[in-house]
Amino acid sequence: MKIAEQLQMQRQVHGLSQADLADELHISRQSISKWENGTTLPSFSNVVAISDLFGISLDDLIKGDAQLMERLEKANRVNKVSKILLFGIAIAIVGYVCYPLVGISTNTLESWLVIPVLGSFFFVLKSVKWREFNKALTKPTIIWGAIWLGLILIPEIIDFVRGYTQGMNG
Repeated sequence: MKIAEQLQMQRQVHGLSQADLADELHISRQSISKWENGTTLPSFSNVVAISDLFGISLDDLIKGDAQLMERLEKANRVNKVSKILLFGIAIAIVGYVCYPLVGISTNTLESWLVIPVLGSFFFVLKSVKWREFNKALTKPTIIWGAIWLGLILIPEIIDFVRGYTQGMNG
């Protein structure tokens, strides 16, 4: 059964109108209509949300829809997060190799990098589509994200407190 038929059947079984389902998924009613007519396919995050909403497995929801399965497989090959990681690691390696050649000390490099780091972080925050991002966050993602952030901040807090106390004492 194609995703369009499965979606329409599940929506009707659960007594939801297209508008009700659209409200649950935080999208337009027209998007639901296009999915049910087979004009467009839902994104992976919407397929997951639909699966959760109707209490059916992803396998049951998309089984039989070869077009959607192919699209999801292609999307998983090299996703955007992988590109960010690959380019970030490449930039870090190039920077690591080049900074001694230029003759810059580590302290100077760290001082110079503050502005580009903060600037790029600001632009990342500004360019994220937060509505879709928040829908994709699961409880384990939030927990691991908090652990990751805490571990990153520990040395920064230690440095800040040491610098502050040394400045006050000396």
